[in-house]
Amino acid sequence: MADEAGLEIIDVSVPFERLSQAPTQLKAVHRALKTGPSGVYVMRYADDTLRQTLHVFVIGESKQVYVKLSTSPDENFTQENHDIDAARYEEKAQSLILDTSTGVVRLAPQDVTPAGA
Repeated sequence: MADEAGLEIIDVSVPFERLSQAPTQLKAVHRALKTGPSGVYVMRYADDTLRQTLHVFVIGESKQVYVKLSTSPDENFTQENHDIDAARYEEKAQSLILDTSTGVVRLAPQDVTPAGA
């Protein structure tokens, strides 16, 4: 995706040992959606069921897209693409809320932090 769009990959993943940083990283993605810089922002997520999810935010000059890529041992690879119409950060719930062409996507700290150890 990054090569295709000519954008830099920016890792905003939250390491397991720093779970408390999830709200800060969600805020950073919100800022990038509002003011840039352009790039492909990636948040890696894994849980103790071996599910792997990549939350990818493609932020370009004229378009913003959220892509969720998931895989687990018992399922096939899945991909969801959403054009982002608007984004906001809800301080009380510490959630990034995306208004997309297909509905609302809400990402809270538990959606982007690794679980299990």
